[in-house]
Amino acid sequence: MARWHHSARARCVRGAESSGWGSSRDSVRGVSGLWRLTSTHRDDECRIARKVVSVFKAYDIRGIAGSELTVEFANTLGKAVATHLDVGAVAVARDIRDSGAELHAAFVEGIVSTGADVLDLGVTTTGVLYRATVDLPVQAAVAITASHNPPEYNGFKICHGKLPVAGDDLQMLRETFESGEFREGAGSHVTVENFEDHYIDIVVENAGKPARPIHIVLDCGNAVPGPLAMRLMESLGVDAVPLHCEWDNSFPNHPPDPTRPENMTDLAAAVVESGAEFGIGMDGDGDRMGVVDETGRFIHPDRLMAIFAKDVLSNLDSDASEDERTVYFDVKCSMALEEAIAAAGGVPRMVRTGHSFMKRELWDNPQAPMAGEMSGHFFLHDRWPGFDDSLYNSARLLEIIGRDPAPADGGPSFSERFSFLPDYPSTGEAKIPLPGEREGVMAAVEAAFADMECLTVDGIRVSYEDGWYLCRASNTEDILVMRAEGRSEAALEGILADVNARIGHIADLSALR
Repeated sequence: MARWHHSARARCVRGAESSGWGSSRDSVRGVSGLWRLTSTHRDDECRIARKVVSVFKAYDIRGIAGSELTVEFANTLGKAVATHLDVGAVAVARDIRDSGAELHAAFVEGIVSTGADVLDLGVTTTGVLYRATVDLPVQAAVAITASHNPPEYNGFKICHGKLPVAGDDLQMLRETFESGEFREGAGSHVTVENFEDHYIDIVVENAGKPARPIHIVLDCGNAVPGPLAMRLMESLGVDAVPLHCEWDNSFPNHPPDPTRPENMTDLAAAVVESGAEFGIGMDGDGDRMGVVDETGRFIHPDRLMAIFAKDVLSNLDSDASEDERTVYFDVKCSMALEEAIAAAGGVPRMVRTGHSFMKRELWDNPQAPMAGEMSGHFFLHDRWPGFDDSLYNSARLLEIIGRDPAPADGGPSFSERFSFLPDYPSTGEAKIPLPGEREGVMAAVEAAFADMECLTVDGIRVSYEDGWYLCRASNTEDILVMRAEGRSEAALEGILADVNARIGHIADLSALR
């Protein structure tokens, strides 16, 4: 493998003066000019510059391939990533989308042109890429994926070390992208062979094979996790019925988003039909998971997180410190989860929604055993590096299930494992159009609850004697996300009535039910 060093050849050049992927010097000069606005064609350039800004989201880069994400964009982004992060080697992977191959080639070309090396994992899951940040000599990693979004989308998830480049860090990367000033050098492009085999060995060694035979159904939504997930199940000795596990980048059966009940109906039916103990669904790039029980009932991710939390906390010593007992969860989760963590001897900590923020919490408290959120991202950190990986998390869930006898032999059914959790009445996650400027609307909402006990780490979560209400501005859409929960139906109705009285004049709350 070529080693990259800071040298005279690794110098800063303007993108307008360097040849780009698949383009002539003149055409690249024109493309680069789009990022550095000049008086020529200013209206067109401003419009394209706004387009560049729009694909830099809160947690990643995402847009429509071919119009928002072009090969020129990908090539420039590769240069910007290597330059801005000042790295010598980058691991790169992609999912199965039609646009992935050409975006991948252009992105890799951009990185290599800065003098950085690319360790190419090819088509694989985000979890495999995250594992590469531990086991390969790289300082950054990038997944080219749009996760569960429709087929016409694509995107880039970027990590520096083991942490996501998100929020303000991502906007600083955008500024480097727009500057057109990048390092120049001659890196290498190395294809990493057999890393998925290594990954499966590591997962099986870490999670262990279940102590008894388990029969499940696995639905991967025709997305990238399918074949690898089935290989893992075979290595674990699990009898897994494959459902939509073959690749099809049109996602013909349902969107690969296992945290939405409507996407789990095929899985639910297959579980009941086959007599499986439960079913597992995975998302489009393999960093989120969802489950249904033996009756086909959808289990909300915060309830599944309670199973993980109870398990990791049970393995701690009786004199474990507060840091070692801290479990992080996001503001959208049920109070049943908070109560379950405390009952298991843990210290519940409610934090901001977003996988990048969860990983930051674990980075800041490396002794914490886990974190998780309502979106199905789970970060096991007791004997795993704390990244979200649906394949590894599935293996850990199977480990837990396998400790008890099978239901036919007197062991608990999958649904019975959740009996310790109250099933509090709650609304769905209401998405309400933002009725004005984001900061002003949220300030008005917060003012309306000034007399209440509130948590404001992410929007506002209002505590009631018998429940709670959440309002937060989405990081990715112009909407307010609202949710409420009560200890009884009457309590929930009372909370909703109070919320409507306080802010019903600010936003249309008809979707909050």
